[in-house]
Amino acid sequence: MNDTIARLAAANPVPAPARARRHTHRWTIAVVAAAALVPAAIAVADQIGVSNQGATVPTSQVLPDQSKLDAALQEMQVGGTMQSLGTLNGVAFYIGRNAKGHFCMAIDHVSDQYGKGVGCDFNDDGFPSADKRAVTFPPARQLEGVASDGVATVEFEDANGTVLDSTPVVDNLFASGKVLPQDAAVYLVSLDAAGNVLAKQKLRG
Repeated sequence: MNDTIARLAAANPVPAPARARRHTHRWTIAVVAAAALVPAAIAVADQIGVSNQGATVPTSQVLPDQSKLDAALQEMQVGGTMQSLGTLNGVAFYIGRNAKGHFCMAIDHVSDQYGKGVGCDFNDDGFPSADKRAVTFPPARQLEGVASDGVATVEFEDANGTVLDSTPVVDNLFASGKVLPQDAAVYLVSLDAAGNVLAKQKLRG
């Protein structure tokens, strides 16, 4: 996997801000990000799924002007197609599974040259599951990602449970424009329409 990480690091044409590394919770990512930004359809194996099936697009067309990020998707064995789930608040979302069945996601801030990234979640309790009702693109500074059916709102909380940011889920997608300080968010919380907590996921540690 060290070779994979090295290749993902090479997928970044922006010297300082972009990152590619394995996180504590086993996300391997490649990001092209400005200084202010640090970040086949899902099979429904149980009652928790994603209704937004999107449209199938060739993986090569997901980030067509980002050849190195496209190469990173290939390195993570995402396959020949991904599902385009649509655009929310200026962010386009793509999802898929790699060769080993792990959830993968690509995001594209369509009006921003650098706000783009790809990543795969290598956790055993991968999304979507009872304990993981949402997934946000790491590192966790912005609420940008995909939530399972039944999730109406997602929040970032700090270690004390203070809500740092909250945003609604629309067609399984969420995208908040707020950028948090590095490591400020400790939990990603998923809530239903009545405000009940469906899952509280620790982001690191």
